[in-house]
Amino acid sequence: MHTHHTRPLHMLWVALAAIVAAFAWQAGANAVRPPALPTAVATVDIVEIFEKLDELRVREDELEANKNARQAQLQEVADQINILKADLEAGTPGTDEYKDKIRQMMEIQAVYEARGNALGQILSIDRGNVTRETYEKITDAIARIADREGYDIVLFDDSLFLVPEGAQYQDVFRSIVSRSVIYRHEGVDITDQVITMMNNEFNTP
Repeated sequence: MHTHHTRPLHMLWVALAAIVAAFAWQAGANAVRPPALPTAVATVDIVEIFEKLDELRVREDELEANKNARQAQLQEVADQINILKADLEAGTPGTDEYKDKIRQMMEIQAVYEARGNALGQILSIDRGNVTRETYEKITDAIARIADREGYDIVLFDDSLFLVPEGAQYQDVFRSIVSRSVIYRHEGVDITDQVITMMNNEFNTP
């Protein structure tokens, strides 16, 4: 009789101990991981910032001036080609002078093509450097505004880009799934603050 009643009591104690342990674990888990704090989020329109920066307009004017100077040098080579073409049209085929003009034409055309290709690459690299340096200044201004205003995250507002109409399925679907912002309230946009800060700092002596 004693053994018959002891086993159920033992199993009851084991079950109670398991329940107590479960409650203790849950309480400990809640103590270790408190509820998450609200996250302050802001958005910016990078395209608009680039378009409205005074410094970028100045640097683009400098790029244009450099491009014109290099194209003027390239035009000098083109003028030499035109002179040789005129000489060949007025010359007599088969003569030594005519053959020499042809060799000069081939050489100077090779120079023109090489310089033209190099010019395109140089201009592209120059513009890329200006764009990279401007972007670094933009992100610095965004970080300072975020620290001042208490924003935890600043996102590029790509919700402004329209989903293409009349495009193929792959292009429409890619335009949708590649977005990071579906909706944002105007109150979280700090684009104008970034533009104002950067233009003021650039124009201040």
